[in-house]
Amino acid sequence: MALPNPSTTTLLFLHLCVAVSSLRSASSAPPPICPSQPQPASFLDALQSTCPLSFPLNPPLEVYGDVLDGTLTSKPRNVYTSVLFYASWCPFSHDARLIFKALSSMFPQIEHLAVEQSSAMPSVLSRYGIHSLPTFLMVNQTSTMRFRGPKDLHSLVKFYEKITGFEPVHYVPVDQSPDSEGSGKFVMQSWMGSSLNEIVTTEPYLLFSLLFLLLRILVFIFPKVVSRFRAFRAWYVPHLNLEIFGETSHVLGRVRQMVNVERIWAKMRVFKTRNFREGAKNARVWASSLASVSLGETSSSRL
Repeated sequence: MALPNPSTTTLLFLHLCVAVSSLRSASSAPPPICPSQPQPASFLDALQSTCPLSFPLNPPLEVYGDVLDGTLTSKPRNVYTSVLFYASWCPFSHDARLIFKALSSMFPQIEHLAVEQSSAMPSVLSRYGIHSLPTFLMVNQTSTMRFRGPKDLHSLVKFYEKITGFEPVHYVPVDQSPDSEGSGKFVMQSWMGSSLNEIVTTEPYLLFSLLFLLLRILVFIFPKVVSRFRAFRAWYVPHLNLEIFGETSHVLGRVRQMVNVERIWAKMRVFKTRNFREGAKNARVWASSLASVSLGETSSSRL
């Protein structure tokens, strides 16, 4: 019986070890992330068939103004934090919040904090130099950088890369966000949810604009309304007056027939004349009596 070749035995042993190790690694390996796909036909198909990584959304944290200082001071010295100051009633702030949510997912290594205007004291806004909304800040323990460019996603990504040196882990289109809405719809909802006093306080120029539009409408419509009213009065009122005066004259004629006004007036004149004559007669009697009394007094004084 021939003995096996040592080289053949060695090769068989190596194949056996590789098979055992592959079985162990296959049993201990986690399940695949991407589903199994057919073998690509070309190199371009292989690139296109690569399974994209799924990145969970990382929404920004809503904080109050008094909590912001403590949150920023608790960070290490070289850690950057992105802060957005916004107003809930402002449509530009609404668009900025959508971009800020996308940035928080594109740069998960940077913490994103959002501060609403009504939740921050004026001292907090003054401390960070907030004079307009929305405002983007990049803050660490040594400095505070304000973004002053156009508030679009591309410009803000460049700002992040320049300040922090980080690059986005993936791209999140803002228009495909589930929270995206039309700016006009957002403005109408915010106005409908606010009272008149809030709108006057937050949007005084809007109130002046509405008043100006109403005055322009009145200036445009009022002359036409006045001309129509004059035409209506010229056509309808004379006929109405004739009817009224006709009915009034008829009623007055009936009353005049029932009551003889001239006879009443003659009796009143006779009564006044009689009273006048009686008064004159009484005056003569009173004057004659007064004269006789005075003559009697003078004769007695002479005696």
